Amino acid sequence: VTNDKPAVTKTTDDTMKKSKSDISKEQQKTNEKAIKDKEKSQHDLLKKIHKGVNEGLKSAIKATKLIKDGKEKAAIEALEEATGKFNIALAADPKLALIPIDSNLAVTNLTTTPEVIKDQVNLAIDFLKDSKVQAARALLLPLHDDMISRTTSLPMTTYPDAIKLATKMLVEGKKEAALAILATALSTFVEETSVIPLSLLRAESMVQEASKLDKEKKKDSVLILLNGAEQQLQIATALGYTDKNGALYEDLEKQIKVLKKEVTGGNVVENMYETFKKSIKDLINKKSVQTTAPKTETKQ
Repeated sequence: VTNDKPAVTKTTDDTMKKSKSDISKEQQKTNEKAIKDKEKSQHDLLKKIHKGVNEGLKSAIKATKLIKDGKEKAAIEALEEATGKFNIALAADPKLALIPIDSNLAVTNLTTTPEVIKDQVNLAIDFLKDSKVQAARALLLPLHDDMISRTTSLPMTTYPDAIKLATKMLVEGKKEAALAILATALSTFVEETSVIPLSLLRAESMVQEASKLDKEKKKDSVLILLNGAEQQLQIATALGYTDKNGALYEDLEKQIKVLKKEVTGGNVVENMYETFKKSIKDLINKKSVQTTAPKTETKQ
């Protein structure tokens, strides 16, 4: 019923090879860590699935098969077992709303610089002015650098009631009605989709690493990482993930410049790192666009 590991799809656009030389080993390492950390959090989400809810779902699926096999009494017992599992779960956590049962993670990692992106966009604009739509499309399509997470969840606000209604229909001898209710319940889920800009994750990870190295007085490495974080913020803006004139972005841009100045001067900036980390987290949460929609699956 559940998939305890999110499916992960990764693509890397190598059409902008000239930008690779601009990224240091420290930045590449931090980039990989940011992606792995997010993948781990996605995996941990599935591990939190409520055991009782999962068992209740299995019992409901089992009941459907029993009804089709003409074993109504056993089906009623299975449905009552499912209801019991759901009731226990809801009693333990009345706010239980969505239980993740499957997850898919698609990562598109674009290695580039703000300058390369601007060149691509300007060239695409020139193509569009000449009505060369497909040429412009070919340039613009690769310009995304994000992690798209899709999580399928069981809606606990409606699912238990559907199981109870199916049980009632079966007790009353309304086999077809019970099957129809179960078929709908077992094929309807909620899908949540969130888009997380990787450039913002990289900036966050780079500053976290810089704060550690700063304590070790590794000024050169710290400045490389802060420059990298600054560049990632510019990439996020160039790709349209954040507004250059937005208050959060402007604040982060100022914070990085001040951090670099203070580090260069050998000053203690521990509190400034903490402020930046909170600010970038706020921006990531704001830009992690999330949509929720019903998801219906056809089951044979």
